[in-house]
Amino acid sequence: MKKELGLFVTLLTMGALAGCNNQQEPETSQASSAETTATSMVESTQTQASSQSETSQSSTSSSQAASRDSSNTNSTADIYAQIQAVFPDLVLPKDIPLASGKVLNAATAGSQADASILYYGLDQQLPLNDKALNEETPIAAFQSKEYQSADEAAAAVNVTADDGGQAVDLGYGITGHIQGAAGSSYLSWQEGNWSLTVRAVNQEEQDPVPVAKEVVAYLEEAMLPAPEVGQITIDMGKNDHTATTVVWQQEKTLRTVQHQDARSALKMAVSMNQ
Repeated sequence: MKKELGLFVTLLTMGALAGCNNQQEPETSQASSAETTATSMVESTQTQASSQSETSQSSTSSSQAASRDSSNTNSTADIYAQIQAVFPDLVLPKDIPLASGKVLNAATAGSQADASILYYGLDQQLPLNDKALNEETPIAAFQSKEYQSADEAAAAVNVTADDGGQAVDLGYGITGHIQGAAGSSYLSWQEGNWSLTVRAVNQEEQDPVPVAKEVVAYLEEAMLPAPEVGQITIDMGKNDHTATTVVWQQEKTLRTVQHQDARSALKMAVSMNQ
């Protein structure tokens, strides 16, 4: 094309040259338009590919999370079965609440007549009674102990509820009584054969009333084991696995569950009534 234009340059007038140049401009415009269209198509393709990649990654993450949850559930069910195999004749907690993503681990000690279990919420599953658990911090505990008589078992409950002090409406027709002693506030009340106490630390400006009301509301929906004597103690000044203790006597047997979280301790006890 360039050679042909070169041969005719001497024969054309300036007007013809101008006309020839004017004819080339649309070609340049078309080329520019084609480049813009091509660029747009590339960008669109890249955007679609990026979107598909993000969707694929999101789907993979969801699938992996579901797989982990399923694995954790299976591991927890297996550890319950292993503990029950160690103490086949004992009624054990069937629900030990864990933080999200954690796996239940456990260490056992004792015999049918004097059994102890520590529970751990860890990132991985370890064998029952693995020595590595000695380096971990338990989140909950269970004990079952046989006494020589029902009276001995009842005395071991160590009921601490007190109906002295200022009356507090806890809802559902239940009245608690709050009083102070040695920098703490104690709120106590009675539900059937269960005595309940919430201890708050005054220096930390803790208020036992909301906690007590939450417990009362929960126990309106959930049923604890029926004890001959029972005591629930929630210590707001603690944050380890002994923060909440639920202990009760049934004939010559004393059962105790503990958890660092109050509602979780109650759930453990409730699960033994199912």
